Amino acid sequence: MTRFTAITTCKGRLEHIRQTLPALCAQADCEVVVVDYDCPDGVGAWVRSAQPDAWVVRASDRPLFNISEARNLGAAAASGEWLIFLDADVLVSPTLTEQIAPLLSPGVFLLPDPRTDELWGALVVSRADFEAVGGYDEAFEGWGSEDLDMTTRLWLAGRSVAAFPGELLTSLPHGEDERTRFHAIGDRGLNVGVNSLYRAIKTDLLKLGAELDLAARRRLYDDVRRAITAPGGPTTLRVGFRQTEHGGRSVSTSLTYELKAAAPPTTPD
Repeated sequence: MTRFTAITTCKGRLEHIRQTLPALCAQADCEVVVVDYDCPDGVGAWVRSAQPDAWVVRASDRPLFNISEARNLGAAAASGEWLIFLDADVLVSPTLTEQIAPLLSPGVFLLPDPRTDELWGALVVSRADFEAVGGYDEAFEGWGSEDLDMTTRLWLAGRSVAAFPGELLTSLPHGEDERTRFHAIGDRGLNVGVNSLYRAIKTDLLKLGAELDLAARRRLYDDVRRAITAPGGPTTLRVGFRQTEHGGRSVSTSLTYELKAAAPPTTPD
């Protein structure tokens, strides 16, 4: 079994993959999986021609980019004991796997330190721990929070975090439009609001012992999106999660979230 599998995903980021993939493919004791997520640039064909040692996983008929599904598809094709998740625009040091190998420990996942905004998608986790928490949550759509959700669930499942040198990774610069090009919500700030609230509610439910399947998570995500994007402004969001019987009466338990418009910042006189 290969010790590491590096997984990167691509939809419209061929120019980044051209720059970042050679260094990944040169890593010691590491196979590489590239997920061609219905990429309009034909990244899979380029990888097979330019970097034939890398595995290509194809996902077709995906007009919108779901990075959680893309990463899960890559993980499903991996044979490595440890998974290294990296965004397409992240360039790695030639000695990445050599330097993180001594840091590996059962039940521990690794994050870069410093962890800049551009490196939040970077994660090193054992395949066993990744599978134990069910992989990335595919209910997330658009930009943000799926990475924090993953590390939160690992922590809630009893795993601990350690750091590897963030200097081993470098993010290639690119425009803001590339982050939201294939998302239903083009406003990144609005998308962050939807995803962060969904993550917070789901984490509250997990702490209360209510674990939702994917269909239920997608319904919750839709409810959150409607609440955040409602034309009339923020609303009350009630999330039911338990139905019990007490003394012949049916009792429903729910969480209530009051969504209020943030007060404008005050300015000094």
